[in-house]
Amino acid sequence: MRNNRPNLLGILGAAVLAATAAAHPARAAVSVVTSTPDLAAIAREVGGDLVTVTSLAKPDQNYHKIEAKPTDVIRVARAGVFVKVGMDFDTWADAVVSAARNPKVQPGGPGYVDAGRLIRRKAVPTGSLSGASGDIHVFGNPHYWLDPGNAKVVAYQIDLALRAVDAKNAARYDANYTRFAAEVDRRMAGWKSRLAPYKGRQVVAYHDEWVYFLDRFGLGAFGYLEPKPGIPPSGAHVNRLIARMKGAGVKAVIVPSIYPRRFADLVAREAGGTVAVVPYSVGSQGTRTYFDYVDAIVAGFRKALD
Repeated sequence: MRNNRPNLLGILGAAVLAATAAAHPARAAVSVVTSTPDLAAIAREVGGDLVTVTSLAKPDQNYHKIEAKPTDVIRVARAGVFVKVGMDFDTWADAVVSAARNPKVQPGGPGYVDAGRLIRRKAVPTGSLSGASGDIHVFGNPHYWLDPGNAKVVAYQIDLALRAVDAKNAARYDANYTRFAAEVDRRMAGWKSRLAPYKGRQVVAYHDEWVYFLDRFGLGAFGYLEPKPGIPPSGAHVNRLIARMKGAGVKAVIVPSIYPRRFADLVAREAGGTVAVVPYSVGSQGTRTYFDYVDAIVAGFRKALD
């Protein structure tokens, strides 16, 4: 679902640069603006105390249903770096960037990061698509940040952008990136160990967003509460899913914190399983860092699979 407001943003954009330049002289810290809190958390790891980081989307705000605001344009107009998910996921952010008219963060600019560009993409659709297919992303499943290995890919691209716009601090950004990547690798061993007893097991999820995480940790998706991506659960679909779960002995149900629990609880109850509510984004359920976020997700999967 795309909820852009390009007309509003375009009108506002023409006035933003002049007002910004006059009222906000250059600051020492590089301003990094991201489309989502998850990207913001990774940017903070790379930028450290050399940057200020703002996410346009807020924690527990459905990324598919963002409505851009005039203040978003102002933030991007002041930014040295802008980071988006890409892969046809946060198209609303493209309108914000265009309206801001900040050459540093326009596509091709030194501070523009389409973080999906270097991702090894999964679930790229083939054949013809229509509205009946649901909310399908034509460039593949865009929820790549749920695989901690891809967090390193995102961090690398942010490092390059920060080096480009703040060359005098390039060595510090490189050191921060190296430290973050090493910490991901260190923690990855622990996450894999915690999920190893469940390798090969399948889960039921609310939305088709887990392919990268599941592949990383040797798990599988049995089915989804949504009959098609972005389509709310229906009674008929849920009943069929329950019957399939009973037949296959699948009991684990995973629900991110933004989605209603009603159908998940019904499915788990009827199948004799367990629902685990996991954070939708960094900032959900008390998480503050990317590592907190993955820790909480891993704990949720363990709860559901036990």
